[in-house]
Parts: sequence; C-alpha cells; structure tokens
Amino acid sequence: MSDVELDYDSDEDEEMTSQAESEPAIPDDIYEPQMKMKYVGHRNARTMIKEATFWGNDHVMSGSDCGHIFIWDRKTADLKMLLQADQHVVNCLQPHPTLPILATSGIDHDIKLWAPIREEPNFDAKMADDLVKRNAIMLEETKDTITVPAAFMIRMLACLNQIRRGGRIRSRRREDSEDS
Repeated sequence: MSDVELDYDSDEDEEMTSQAESEPAIPDDIYEPQMKMKYVGHRNARTMIKEATFWGNDHVMSGSDCGHIFIWDRKTADLKMLLQADQHVVNCLQPHPTLPILATSGIDHDIKLWAPIREEPNFDAKMADDLVKRNAIMLEETKDTITVPAAFMIRMLACLNQIRRGGRIRSRRREDSEDS
C-alpha cells in the first residue's frame, strides 16, 4: 500500500444529469484524483491497516511492518527520518495537534510517546537505505501470502475439526445401519 496525497483539480459543483428511471444516473463530468506524490520504503504486509499522516506542513509519516516510523519530505518524497518504534509492526501514529509529540502503537502491548531531544536530526542514510532494500525484498517474498489473525485461524481450525468429526460420526452410523 502506498501513501499518496490526492489533488482534486476542480472547485466546480458536480451536477448529475437526470436520466430515465430505468437507467442509472451517470455524472456529466467525472473528476478523478491524480496522484501528486508517492512515498515509498515502508512495508505493509503483515497487518491490513497502516496509518499515514501529516507532521506539520512539511512531512508525511507512516508506520511499517519493520517496526519503524518512516518520515518523508512532503514535497520531494525524500526519506528524512526513521524511528524504531516497535519490535514488530507500527500500525497507528498520531501527532499532537500543537506540540512536537507523536503517539505510536503497534503489535507491542503499549503506546509510545515521542518528542525531539536533539537540536538537529540524526539521520543515518546508509541504515535507511539498507532498511528500504530489506523491506522491498520482504514485500516481494510475501506478495502472495495473506496474514490472518490468530483468533480467526483458531476458529477456522475448530470448524474444520467439527466438520471432520461430523463426517466420521455419519460414516459410523451408516456402517452400523448396514450391519443391522
């Protein structure tokens, strides 16, 4: 899943033409949003939901399955910062509306608050490049897999076991009725 900024290039009112009741209404003008920027490097395969959000006017952020928060320059899509925010997956992130504080949560059983401690960012471009490459490999390796919650899998296995046991019981009843 890629995080994108959308641009609706029209301020005009969208008007629908009236058509016969038997035909569905089709708009005269269909405005399709155009992708203005694509932010890449993060990974979204293990869980189905990742949040992307703005950090002020200059940055876009997203969680990742690698446990990092990715922060990009909004205008150039250059990766500007990585934060190791979870041991597994970062699903949710929310900046404070006025203070430079970020709340994150993932698969770990806690919510973390982040705030800057340095005057200047300490960004390791080599480490970031390695992580982006590793995420691309992991996405490629897992592109044909589906991750389902453990509770769903347990329920599905229980249902299959019930079906299997029910089939054996019916088979025994048939054998008993044939023997009689």
